[in-house]
Amino acid sequence: MRALILLASFRYLTRFQLEELLFDASPEPLGAARVMTRRVLKRLQNEHLLAAHPRIVGGAAGGSGRTVYSPSAAGLKVVRSLCPGLPRRESGSRRPFLLQHSLATAEVALAFQRSAREMGYRLVEWDFDWGAGEPIGGGVVVPDARLVYANAEYEVEAFVEIDLGTERMGFFAAKLRRYLELYRAGTWRLGHVSWPLVAIVVPDERRALVVARLAQAALQDADDVRTAVEFWIATAERVHNETLGRIWRVVGRDGMFTLLPDG
Repeated sequence: MRALILLASFRYLTRFQLEELLFDASPEPLGAARVMTRRVLKRLQNEHLLAAHPRIVGGAAGGSGRTVYSPSAAGLKVVRSLCPGLPRRESGSRRPFLLQHSLATAEVALAFQRSAREMGYRLVEWDFDWGAGEPIGGGVVVPDARLVYANAEYEVEAFVEIDLGTERMGFFAAKLRRYLELYRAGTWRLGHVSWPLVAIVVPDERRALVVARLAQAALQDADDVRTAVEFWIATAERVHNETLGRIWRVVGRDGMFTLLPDG
């Protein structure tokens, strides 16, 4: 059931992603985890709760020939009975953007999970898009995810945006402005003690500069919230390899920053 809930929450996962999400913090040997994941997927398919799709070449979790899995209509029905907040979704949709975005989101979640294991930190919470919007009132903006990450002394909370570099600049600029509108609206205070930072993962440095300019322009037109809302930007490659390094560009500040100070 945990595998089915993970697949429904991310929408799409490869077997390798599902295996790591299920067994990263488990004492199961690597070989046993692989065998167990295959058995879980086979059982879900046999019970018609899962759909398998040929892998699209390139993109997140790249590599041709890797099968991508998503819940079937019956699988989504089962998950909704356990997670009433899960929105109604079309099962088995093969829209390339949605598939690639789902896999990219999973890769970011795994990057934080890996760094938590390696550094002795904690990924305290990872809320999916359908859950992340609930505590902030939804409607105005729905983050791709929300995370709470902590070491021995510090804790950081962030709304996460996964940018594949395919959205038009005007569309992405409007999304950034909606975060400013959300802060002004104040509905986020019902679920948060303080305003989370907005962490944006982009495909490359060129896109990072573009997004930084859009965020800077949005903040320049928002004197009332300029010091309260922070946009942090990092490339996907560096997030995957150096999650806790000085890889984050903070709009309006010079230099590169770590998401958490050393504990």
